[in-house]
Amino acid sequence: MLYKTLMFASLLTPMAFTAPALAEPWQPAQAQAEAAQQAKVNINHASAEQLAHALRGVGMARAQAIIELRERLGGFTEIEQLLQVKGLGIRTLENNKDKIEL
Repeated sequence: MLYKTLMFASLLTPMAFTAPALAEPWQPAQAQAEAAQQAKVNINHASAEQLAHALRGVGMARAQAIIELRERLGGFTEIEQLLQVKGLGIRTLENNKDKIEL
């Protein structure tokens, strides 16, 4: 009986040490990057680089078009005004609505 208990314990002991090793380590850099992506961007003050970085589906060309529209309008009063930007559709707006502030 003692032999079976010792054998069982010797088989379980390595398992206790391998489970944490198999778990994915927490990466603070990844967490910071996700937090930065979730941060809101003020479309009345953001630069083209900030817009392109913060908004999914918006590159530098479209970000520059947003700034040009902002200057033409004298600032945005509604988020839906972004639909006036050529190539920025309702789906892009819906995907980014929670990241945009006025």
